[in-house]
Amino acid sequence: MTKKSKDELQVRYREIQDRMGELNETAAKEKREFNDEEKREWNALSRESELVMMDLQSQMTSDELAKHREQVNKSEQLREYFRQTKDAGSKREILLWPTQTNTSANITASGAIQLSIHEMIPTLHEGLDLPASLRIVTGVTGNELWPVSVNDVEMEEVGEVEALNDQVLDFANITPVQNPVGLKVPVSNMAIDEAAFDLMAFVQSKFTLALRKYLAKKMYSQAAWLKNKGPFSGLAKTGDIEIGANAYKSILKAVAKFSDKGFFEGDVVIIMDRETEAELKATPKIAGAAGGFVVENGRCAGYPYIVTHYLNTTLSGSTLVPTEKKYIGIGYFEWFALQQHGQVRMVIDPVTLADKGVTRVILRTSWSFTDLSTHINGGNPVTDGEGHTTYPTQAFALYEVVGGDESQSDI
Repeated sequence: MTKKSKDELQVRYREIQDRMGELNETAAKEKREFNDEEKREWNALSRESELVMMDLQSQMTSDELAKHREQVNKSEQLREYFRQTKDAGSKREILLWPTQTNTSANITASGAIQLSIHEMIPTLHEGLDLPASLRIVTGVTGNELWPVSVNDVEMEEVGEVEALNDQVLDFANITPVQNPVGLKVPVSNMAIDEAAFDLMAFVQSKFTLALRKYLAKKMYSQAAWLKNKGPFSGLAKTGDIEIGANAYKSILKAVAKFSDKGFFEGDVVIIMDRETEAELKATPKIAGAAGGFVVENGRCAGYPYIVTHYLNTTLSGSTLVPTEKKYIGIGYFEWFALQQHGQVRMVIDPVTLADKGVTRVILRTSWSFTDLSTHINGGNPVTDGEGHTTYPTQAFALYEVVGGDESQSDI
């Protein structure tokens, strides 16, 4: 029998863990324990998992082995918390203190538990990327405000003994609005008791994916969200961008319009769906010339871009649905503040579903989405029929795609 390589062992180990996660999730959703067939499969997978891990460890370097042992320790510590809480029969709250303030949005806990949001799942789900220029800040405490200068002063020409006119500098304040968010994940007690099951990765992956989907939907969708909302939420289109012979010129002109407001073109990010990306990859910059294509080398018309289907979505009741048209979004994401506030609280609840053999893990915190561009250059205040005044975004624009294939895919 040929000995498997390290890569092959890693693939098989992940397949085993994924299957065990599926078994656990199915039982948890149906609020039951494993049946006899599932128990036999679980036990067989557990034994194989141990053998695969032994072979894998024998091929690891010293650094890889140290990192693996650290991850195993975290899983054992989390499982021990679960066991203690389950055996005690009461709810237990764990505080997770975010300490990182960079674009990777890592959230590291204190004490025995370390959850690293963004570590477990790479970009495997369509449309979950966030722009590199968008700075995510975690662990924000206290009240915040951003003072904004909304106007300038002008030089005057006057006579030798003529008085100058007073010019007033006006200011506005922007404050973030915090909105509580959270989720619940059921975990079977058998998974808690099973040492071979990678419980840390299972729970962590659920939290990570839920957070990434939440941020992507809110940031990109045109849906008129009631609470946290991104720059394209409820935004009326600025104009059209042709996907055809003049696509390159249309995109450059759309970006150039931001320069009239004083933005620098170098930080702009373009948002589109995957079908629009495909068309632009096949669209020459200049017809009949060997100048390349509109999308090439990871750039759209020379600018970084993000691919997500969420841009072409809106709300129908409480359900996210595709829009009738396709759109391209353009924005300066450094003018948007995405912040997680205060504590991240994880509650282990072994009581509510105790009769089903399930322990619930509940995560709660608060996030705020703040557009910092609304008041620059005085803003463009809009008053509705009820007398409510709002300030639309200045750093983002939405363009309807015309020409090309306008078919929509399901969400």
